[in-house]
Amino acid sequence: MPLFRRDPFGRAWVLLSPERGLDASDFGSVPLAAPMSPLSPGGGSSVGAEVAAVRPVTSGVDSPDWRMRALVHPAGMVSPKPHAVDAGEGLFTQLPALGYHELIVEHPDARERLETMNPSHLTEVLRFYRDRLEVAAARPGVRHMQLTRNFGRAAGALYDHPYGQVLAVPVTDRWVGEEKQVAAEHHQVHGTCLFCDVLSQELKLRERVVTENEAFVAFAPYASKTPFETWILPRQHVSSYVGVAANSLPQLADILQVQVKGLSDALDSPPYNLTLHTDVTVGQPDFHWHIEILPRLTNQAGFDWGTGFFVNPTLPEDAVRFLREAVALQEVMK
Repeated sequence: MPLFRRDPFGRAWVLLSPERGLDASDFGSVPLAAPMSPLSPGGGSSVGAEVAAVRPVTSGVDSPDWRMRALVHPAGMVSPKPHAVDAGEGLFTQLPALGYHELIVEHPDARERLETMNPSHLTEVLRFYRDRLEVAAARPGVRHMQLTRNFGRAAGALYDHPYGQVLAVPVTDRWVGEEKQVAAEHHQVHGTCLFCDVLSQELKLRERVVTENEAFVAFAPYASKTPFETWILPRQHVSSYVGVAANSLPQLADILQVQVKGLSDALDSPPYNLTLHTDVTVGQPDFHWHIEILPRLTNQAGFDWGTGFFVNPTLPEDAVRFLREAVALQEVMK
């Protein structure tokens, strides 16, 4: 039976319609990458200038012995250089697209995937992301920053190589902005963090929890917008990823690999988007950083756009059963 579920973190309703079902044609698998890509060491000069890297201390900028590095994103969608534009008039306003956009190359080997990386290397990648976001948060005027990973061309990936993007801009975004507003209202009424309260209830019910460790919990949201959507929340309340404790990063690497491998095994390596929702500042009582993983299994159609509903043909409770089986099989295969 179809259901409307209200998103506790937003203003919208989600239509869960299992009767629609997922057609085989809805799925697509991401093929293995070629050994070399434009992001590989010596892969070409089409990418942006290097701004930071992890490499031996005896090596110089642009030397090919890096383990991970940050580049100026070659797309040039925003610019750090101030430039004048007409501010508009009346209801029509505009601003110069100021901002900072970095492409983070996570590994020299184009064939590596998040779930196959050495855990210590992935931990180092997560620390590198934290460092780049800390730099972004310290820049004047930044009101929104984000980390995104696109896996597979259907999910918007520009390269067949493990990479992510860090963006920092002087305007708020829609999704995190809406979460902040709803969370602030909840905190004003109840004096507690909405995310902490939802996590507590999820752990009590255990209907949508996929896996967990001492520091993090992976679960399917009650009003999942897409099939097999999963979130990873830290148990400890922290508003910004900049404030994540270094000693918790190995556990974050572990639950990320378990969760992404579970998705890959259950759905045959689907394309997906991974996004980090974070506040710019540390110490905010009403926001809680988290990671959202959204497999690209369906397309939005006219019904979705016309109603403003996300239509999800898979109940999150059903998705969790599949994912739990995949995670359990990982333990058996160790």
